[in-house]
Amino acid sequence: MTLCKGMVSAALLAVLLGGCQDVAFETNLDPDNFTEYFKPSSVEVYTNESILQHRFKSLGLVTGLACQETEDDFIARESEARTDAKLKAADLGANGIVFGKCIRLEKTAACVVSVTCYGEAFQVAQDK
Repeated sequence: MTLCKGMVSAALLAVLLGGCQDVAFETNLDPDNFTEYFKPSSVEVYTNESILQHRFKSLGLVTGLACQETEDDFIARESEARTDAKLKAADLGANGIVFGKCIRLEKTAACVVSVTCYGEAFQVAQDK
């Protein structure tokens, strides 16, 4: 009887494993998405004072925006606007940013609440 149960178990396992041969595994993960997701982390935030301790080159001004489009959306936050600015700085080839000011507005034409952060993108020499 034990031998019979073992054969049935083996046959059942073979059928289950054989049924998985034509199953394709698909994912929405894209390596490019990882690059974009982590891009802002490659930009370090400096203060006006701390940037002066390094050799640097200005790459230009950047702005970051966070927008709450409807009352039901998550509220716009300064951290999201800063992340957006860091992403734009990284797109310019920057590895540093100095933020100036962030401005919060309510009931604009496009947003219930918007936050815009202004900064300057820098290429900072990493030698010390």
